[in-house]
Amino acid sequence: MSLRGISVVACAGLLGAAALSVPLLPRPAPAAQRRASSAQPPPATPPPATAALPPAAPSRFEQLRPLHIENQTTREVRELKLYDASGQIDEAAALQLDQLLCDARRPKQRETARISRRTLQLLFKAAYHFTSYDVEVVSGYRKPGRRREGPHGTGSAIDFRLRGVSAAALASYLREIPRTGVGVYTHPKTQYVHLDSREHSFHWIDASPPRRHWRERSIGGADLEKRDALYSSVLDWP
Repeated sequence: MSLRGISVVACAGLLGAAALSVPLLPRPAPAAQRRASSAQPPPATPPPATAALPPAAPSRFEQLRPLHIENQTTREVRELKLYDASGQIDEAAALQLDQLLCDARRPKQRETARISRRTLQLLFKAAYHFTSYDVEVVSGYRKPGRRREGPHGTGSAIDFRLRGVSAAALASYLREIPRTGVGVYTHPKTQYVHLDSREHSFHWIDASPPRRHWRERSIGGADLEKRDALYSSVLDWP
């Protein structure tokens, strides 16, 4: 082969090698890709500082003081609040009152019953109204026997006193509440108020000596039926 032929073949080989190497060269990235890679992520924004919330004010039920309640027969005492923070009856406290307001006329054989929750509410309502926190219970539940015991026999009634409050003033206040039975005992040896919850109000005064009822008379008002018709359970709250 002539020198000219060799040089032509060599040149062809060099051109082929160059053509094969072109795809291996790095290609520039597209413009959009270059812009995305060059953009820096924005600095993270710290979360806004949360201001500390002031503590919630106590509800009006939380602000109610416990009552000092004593059973005159057993001399047992409980310091209790009847309501939880939302105004619902605290059933654990009510159960303690069921035990406290038992029939203890036979000390070795006490009898208990569920005391009307509404009657308990009205007792607490009266105590808070007069800001008198000492309650003396003369009689709570009384198990029926030879005597039916009236509303005491069903756990609906409580006879009680409030320290520093006359029986007349206490009875006068309770008579304003619809659907109540309110009796005031005015003999010097009694001086307490009977309270029970019932559908139709009945109010009376009794000047008889203890364990007698021969001087009882009704003092019901003409508007009792109208007031009873307007009853709402909200009225039982203190």
